[in-house]
Amino acid sequence: MRENERRYSTVSILLHWTIFVLIFTNATVGGWMEDASGPAKLGHFALHKSLGITILVLTLARIGWRLTHRWPPFPANMATWERVLARGTHIAFYALTLSVPLLGWAAASAGGAPATDWFGLFPVGNLPIAESQAAGEQLGGIHKLLVKAIYVVLALHVLGALKHHFLNRDWVLHRMLPVVPMWRRRD
Repeated sequence: MRENERRYSTVSILLHWTIFVLIFTNATVGGWMEDASGPAKLGHFALHKSLGITILVLTLARIGWRLTHRWPPFPANMATWERVLARGTHIAFYALTLSVPLLGWAAASAGGAPATDWFGLFPVGNLPIAESQAAGEQLGGIHKLLVKAIYVVLALHVLGALKHHFLNRDWVLHRMLPVVPMWRRRD
């Protein structure tokens, strides 16, 4: 399963879209967690942490895959600034999808949050860091700030894909879609 000239591999596509759905879901659960109290808050917290750890593990798998499988080449007519922005966006995603879950886990651990089970299957303890409410709040603030950074990078990523699709009319968007539309299969 290697990347080719026209498409990312099935593994790349699966990891890309799975991580996207998990990030969207986890942002939603994080909002519920902020608004909840009591047992509901703890339930949302456990789900949020499970989703975050899943994102972290899948990101590590994605980075491992990327290190052993080159990106498909950019279109020949793509400007240098676009290539730099595209690579920078991908690298920022990797950094954010590693650091956001780790910071959230560290914030919960420092704040003394209870250990949880990963989707009820096995225990996931806290990170071995000293408990400090102040440190927990500071790490939580950085965690939330970096979540907003994910939104900014996501917007750049989507805008770039749409630019390639509607203005450039090239294959950049199609090579990451799970299914290539019928009208593009002959190109």
